[in-house]
Amino acid sequence: MAKPINERSNTIPPSEAFKLSTTDQRPISFSSPNTIQTLDQIPIPLLKLLVVLGPTLRYISQLIEILMWRTNQPRQSVLVVLLWIMACLWTWQLLAFGLPLILLYKLGKDWLSVKTSKARRESMERTRQEQRRLREERLKRDRYHDEEDDEVSRLQQQKEEDDELISRKIRPEGQVSLDDTLQDLATVNGFIDHVVLNLKRVWIHLDGSRKDTIISVLSILVYTWPAWILLNWMLGAHMILAITGAILLISPSPWFCIITMALRKNLILKHIISAIWAYGVAFITTTFSYFSAEKFQKSFGIRQWISAVMSRAKTEKGKALEMLKTSTNETESTGNRSEMIFQFEVFENQRWWLGVNWTTNMMPSERCPWTDNQLKPIQSKEYFRLPEPTVKTSTSTVNDEIIKRTTNKTWSWADGDWWVDMTGELQGKIDHNGWEYGNNAWKQMSGLPGIQTFTRRRRWCRRARLVEREIEQIEKKKDV
Repeated sequence: MAKPINERSNTIPPSEAFKLSTTDQRPISFSSPNTIQTLDQIPIPLLKLLVVLGPTLRYISQLIEILMWRTNQPRQSVLVVLLWIMACLWTWQLLAFGLPLILLYKLGKDWLSVKTSKARRESMERTRQEQRRLREERLKRDRYHDEEDDEVSRLQQQKEEDDELISRKIRPEGQVSLDDTLQDLATVNGFIDHVVLNLKRVWIHLDGSRKDTIISVLSILVYTWPAWILLNWMLGAHMILAITGAILLISPSPWFCIITMALRKNLILKHIISAIWAYGVAFITTTFSYFSAEKFQKSFGIRQWISAVMSRAKTEKGKALEMLKTSTNETESTGNRSEMIFQFEVFENQRWWLGVNWTTNMMPSERCPWTDNQLKPIQSKEYFRLPEPTVKTSTSTVNDEIIKRTTNKTWSWADGDWWVDMTGELQGKIDHNGWEYGNNAWKQMSGLPGIQTFTRRRRWCRRARLVEREIEQIEKKKDV
């Protein structure tokens, strides 16, 4: 079966997975023993990469939680906003004094941690020796114990102390379980999808191939450009960066969303925005219409132009109010949707035989008529099928609330049919049908057949879309 680009299909036996742990000296731990079967589903290179990047992904995930205001301590997010403002307003001071102070803080923290740990161990050892000495003195003062009982008690005490030392183990600092790493990776992917989705929403409104988009952008620039120039002249670049970054960092906060929703439902603000928008669009469209090449030579007056602007503004204001009303009444989705495009590649191989011409009959020791990019035998492209849709449900409990997550994965073709990869035709690497010719050993490949060419291959490609929908349902725990 064909596989996506840079994707491997081999699975990992549990013995090899745990062998990776011993050779890498990086123990793989799980938060739940039931998830140990995950090792059979992760290829060895990817598993090794997850182990190495585990601590880094943990820090990135924690940073994302702070930036998205999802932590239990909102002051961390507020501190990030203040740090951004400081970095913009006092850049050279932070570079001159901040970085050296951070290094000194790191060195001092490590030194103090070592000293504190050493003092605590010495204190615990002194306490343990003092307790042992008191027990021995108490046994000596006891007249009802003979020497044999004392020896048995001493041996039993020694055995208990040895057992305590053997059964105790300190977990290395910074160790992250594989379950936590996979969860952190899901958090990072969710943040990337959130950023990409917002960028796409903005990019749609900047499509210069659409006339309505051009008019909308020009209408906004009529008002914002002079204000933007004035703000930069009055506040300066550093202050502008500080304010813009602070707004972006505050935007995911809950109270910012509440304020935004309240402003969107304000009728007075809706009419003001609609009027500004309508007059901007009317000004742009009417001006372009009157100064076009066809009407430029005709005589027109200022009154006609003003009346045309007012008439167009009334029409655009009604449309803007309707759009704002529709966007306000839309309910937000309770789930997440992510989409990925995979390109599947299969190779069609043929050999030339005297009197038969090109055919799929191969020698017994060489590749099959259809292979993947790693020369593994597969079926022809006509028999390739996408995976069936899957539905996975998980339940967790957080703060007396039952969170039920339903994940639905669906595959569909993004291309109508398979197509031949023609990359390299202009360079002479393939012919006009996509064939690449080689010698009897499948080497010295070129796009021109010759006397010494006995083999050829071409690449068939087709893209598929994987859509993952995750729906969350939150329910209150019922009192028993």
